[in-house]
Amino acid sequence: MEIWLVRHGETDWNVEGRVQGWTDVPLNEVGKRQADRLAAWLKSVHFDHIYSSDLGRALETAERVSRTTGAPVTVRPCLREHYFGQAEGLLRTESLRRFPNGAPDREPPEQATERILKCLREIARQHPHGRVLVATHGGVVRSVLRFMGVEFATIDNTSVTRISVIGDTFHALGVNETPHLADLPALRQSNG
Repeated sequence: MEIWLVRHGETDWNVEGRVQGWTDVPLNEVGKRQADRLAAWLKSVHFDHIYSSDLGRALETAERVSRTTGAPVTVRPCLREHYFGQAEGLLRTESLRRFPNGAPDREPPEQATERILKCLREIARQHPHGRVLVATHGGVVRSVLRFMGVEFATIDNTSVTRISVIGDTFHALGVNETPHLADLPALRQSNG
């Protein structure tokens, strides 16, 4: 089966370089346009289901794709971004200065990765021969790629990272794909 991991559209905090984590920051106008372009690109792709983080920026991205593809959406809190604790809301530069080893109350990275992989494996078991889309966050995509040992430079807003799942093993098919944004230079890309 295939899981297409989609990072949510842009938010104002992406533009400002702020740590978002579990803070529920909505899509901005650019993010909404990115999600609509993603939906148009995916219109002819069959998805058995769409799963989404419960945070609004991912859920709105999922809902915009659902309106175009017709695939139903199910919210799964286990698809949330990593929790960054006291660092949330800070500029990334300030967060690194104040918490060079991560905020003391953050979700431990290993725990976040375990949560994410368990969630994706449950989804894969529910759709053993299908294709699903997962609307989620940059940190979630990065955790999955790190687990697979895949090198990556960036995870752009509304990028698609395709993986196949065989048993409990993940294989990368494509990373950070954004052909739906290629002709739209005005739609910024940000990694945050």
